[in-house]
Amino acid sequence: MILLENIDKRYGKKEVFKSFSTKFDDNKITVLMGENGAGKSTLLNMITTVEKPDNGHVLYDGKKMKRHEIRRMVGFIPQEIALFTHMSVVENIHFFKSLHKNPISDERIQSLMDQLYLTDIHQPIEKLSGGTKRKANILIGLLGDPKIIVLDEPTEGIDIKARFEIHQLLNKLKKNRLLILTTHHLDEVINLADHIKVIGKDPFYQEILTKEGLAFEVLKNSN
Repeated sequence: MILLENIDKRYGKKEVFKSFSTKFDDNKITVLMGENGAGKSTLLNMITTVEKPDNGHVLYDGKKMKRHEIRRMVGFIPQEIALFTHMSVVENIHFFKSLHKNPISDERIQSLMDQLYLTDIHQPIEKLSGGTKRKANILIGLLGDPKIIVLDEPTEGIDIKARFEIHQLLNKLKKNRLLILTTHHLDEVINLADHIKVIGKDPFYQEILTKEGLAFEVLKNSN
């Protein structure tokens, strides 16, 4: 479980969070929704230690942890393709695997590639389809066997088949992990979300979720 307690965060005069608290549960996929600028990226950045809150605490399994301990637990999969585009999928795997103290086995890597139907692994990333790039991006984020997986719009700009294959994997991964993802795709929310959290002022997200009969939590920050 991840617990954020009484978080304050501002950038200059802009207050993004004030006395903000929420929690994320194990073995669940929590989908975070809201308009651009609502604070989603800031929230993810604080959970993944990219940024620190000005006040308050982020607790993991009820404990304060050091940054290096958190980074061993968390796999962050950004919206941008965070790979070396002149290198192949295999070459990227070898490089990023070497950065982890206890990476997953080659057998586990092959299993993940099979589950993602990731077969075009010897061409440079820059020559691959959008869906294959996204799958490779996800695979790289799993090399350290993270117990917490944070995904920022992991299926943006790809076709329905690739999205379906990624959805299948994420639903399997949640059995013994905590997953948080952001998305603007309603079908992704329907197919993946165990919990839905809405942040920001725009009423559209609450209205469309209510129309679909989906339960959700409204996060109160300073926006």
